[in-house]
Amino acid sequence: MAENNRPTFLESPRVNLNDAIGLRAVSFLGIPTDRGCVFRPGTSEGPDSIRVASTMYSYPGFDGELYDPERGLYLINNGSLCDVGDVADTPKDTLNARITQAVRTILDNGSIPITFGGDHSVTGPILEAYNFPFDVWQFDAHGDFQRYDEEDAAECGVVMRRVSELPNVKRIVQVGMRGFLNSGQGLRESEAKGNVVVPFNRLNHSGIIATLKYQGVNGVLRYLRDLPVYVSFDVDFLDPSICPGTTVPEPGGANYELAKKLLTELAKRQQLIGADFVELNPKFDSSGIGAIHVANLAINMVSEMQRHKKRTLV
Repeated sequence: MAENNRPTFLESPRVNLNDAIGLRAVSFLGIPTDRGCVFRPGTSEGPDSIRVASTMYSYPGFDGELYDPERGLYLINNGSLCDVGDVADTPKDTLNARITQAVRTILDNGSIPITFGGDHSVTGPILEAYNFPFDVWQFDAHGDFQRYDEEDAAECGVVMRRVSELPNVKRIVQVGMRGFLNSGQGLRESEAKGNVVVPFNRLNHSGIIATLKYQGVNGVLRYLRDLPVYVSFDVDFLDPSICPGTTVPEPGGANYELAKKLLTELAKRQQLIGADFVELNPKFDSSGIGAIHVANLAINMVSEMQRHKKRTLV
C-alpha cells in the first residue's frame, strides 16, 4: 500500500500493509477522498499535505526523538511508528470495505491506527473495524447528525448519526459545536440518544478540565468513563486563522494551545485506541499553516499515548 516515492509521516518507515510486515505500535494511514464533500473539494490532498508538513521535524541527523523545550521532554520515538500508505479512492461501496479492512489489519497486528483524511465520511467505515465497546470523542464545529432524509444531507453531514448506530459505539462526546450549519434537530436527537454536546462557547468559558469532567446540576456528569476512546478530529474545530484550509470554515474555534491540551489531556487520562484527522483542504491552505498545526497536534497526541500507555487493546 505504501509507495516508495511518497512522503511518510515524520519520515517513519514504510510498511506494506498487505503483508502486515513490521507494523509498529502506531501506524499512520491515509484516506485521500472527497467523496463526502458537498462543495470546496480538495480534502483528497490532505493526507500527503500533513505528511509533508511533518517532515520539517525529521531533519538531517534526526535521531528518532523530538525534544519539547517547554516541557523539557522527548516527545516521540520514531522507532515505534510506521506509515502504511493510503487506501486508494474507489467507488463508495468498495472504498468503505477497503477502509474497514485496512484498519482491521492494523488492529489485528496490535498497532493503533492514526488516519489522515480525506473528508469526514471516512470515520464510519474506520470504526466498523473495532470489535469491542468504546466511546467516540468528536472535535468539530458541526455535529454531523443530520437526518438521512434532509434535503441537504451529505455523507459528512450524517456521519456521526451513522457512527452512533454502530453496536460497539457506546457514546459520542461532541466538542466544539458552533456556526449556523448545525442542525438543531440533529443535535437534540444526538443528546436524546445519550450523547453529549459541548458547544464551543461552553468549552471556551469552562476550560479543559471542565470539559473532560463536567459538573452537572445533578452531580458529576462523567464525560470520561472506563471505556477506551477513539478521537475524530475535524480540522474545522480550529479557528480559521490557524487552519484556513478546510471544507467548511466557521468563524471562531479553538486556538492551537487549546486543541493541543485537549488531545494530550485525553491521551493522559484514557486508553486511546485510534484517531482520525479529517477535512484538511490544502487548496485553501496556501501557506501550509493548517497542515503544520494538524501535524503538530498528531505528534503531541501520539507522544502522550506513548508516555501514558494504558492496557493493550481489548
